Amino acid sequence: MTLIQKIQTQPNLTQQDINTFIQTLINPDIDNETKAELLRDYTARPLNQTEVTYLVAAMIQTMYPVQPVYPGAMCVCGTGGDKSNSFNISTTASFIVAAAGVNVLKHGNRSITSASGSSDLLNKMGIASSQVADVETRMQETGLAFLNATDTYPVMKYIQPIRKMLEGPTIFNILGPMIHPFKLEYQVVGVYNPEFVKPMAETLYDLGRKRAIVLHGANGMDEATLSGENIIYEVNQETGITSYHLNAEDVGLTPASNETLKGGTPAENLEITLNILTGKDHSSKRDVVVLNAGIALYVAEKADSIQEGVTLAQQLIDEGKAFAQYKKTGGQVYDYIG
Repeated sequence: MTLIQKIQTQPNLTQQDINTFIQTLINPDIDNETKAELLRDYTARPLNQTEVTYLVAAMIQTMYPVQPVYPGAMCVCGTGGDKSNSFNISTTASFIVAAAGVNVLKHGNRSITSASGSSDLLNKMGIASSQVADVETRMQETGLAFLNATDTYPVMKYIQPIRKMLEGPTIFNILGPMIHPFKLEYQVVGVYNPEFVKPMAETLYDLGRKRAIVLHGANGMDEATLSGENIIYEVNQETGITSYHLNAEDVGLTPASNETLKGGTPAENLEITLNILTGKDHSSKRDVVVLNAGIALYVAEKADSIQEGVTLAQQLIDEGKAFAQYKKTGGQVYDYIG
């Protein structure tokens, strides 16, 4: 039976099947049409948590047979694929989280499904991504490093064109946040599809995360939002996985529609980010960043609750520490802030 026949007919694939699937996608000698058919058919399968763990392991092994470690490392990111065209919420939140002394290693990419991915925004900020070998030096200097997926996984150059051939998100939207090159202690992942929250949390548990949260934002976003009940799955390596719901009012924030969170081009998103970090913006855009930063600060053990994390995030902005972190990281300031 061929691989594509197995993908189309077998409810469970073996680890060897998954390894073959990944090796096929990154093989430069196989044409993109064949790869696109494989990726399309695999993405259409019901999500299988065991296979997700196999997929993550197979992707990491393509570059990192032994994953590097940085003490206390955290990543905050979303899967993308929610088609909300929101501004870069998790990238903005990363400066706040790092300002609290968390070792943030943010893994990101150029946009596949929106106008501005994290790498697009960082380019506009003038912040260069770090190579894996340079992370330790970068972290000692700034406490915050951005890693570009096309740098950390050069094999992605064989996969990105296939993803762009297909309409909508693929299985790689789910894998992306979990194939961080470093073996993280802490992680927050936003997921565009609520059906994926539980299996992704289980996979992060399998990967050994000390603490993590996987969430689905109210009304379909891959970030925690202000518009209703956010689905939360909390991972703790000692106590297991728990689930609950969280809304803006639970942590003292004002509810707001997801429509108020729309961004635009990298330049427009940069202006939004700078106005939040400098304390000029007190709109729902600030509140949604504070909410996501608060969740991350709680996961990273800088706060005893998400409510305390939100309060700390607000203080870090108001005291100028978040913007100081932005400048320390190398972020450029432009005249059009305001």
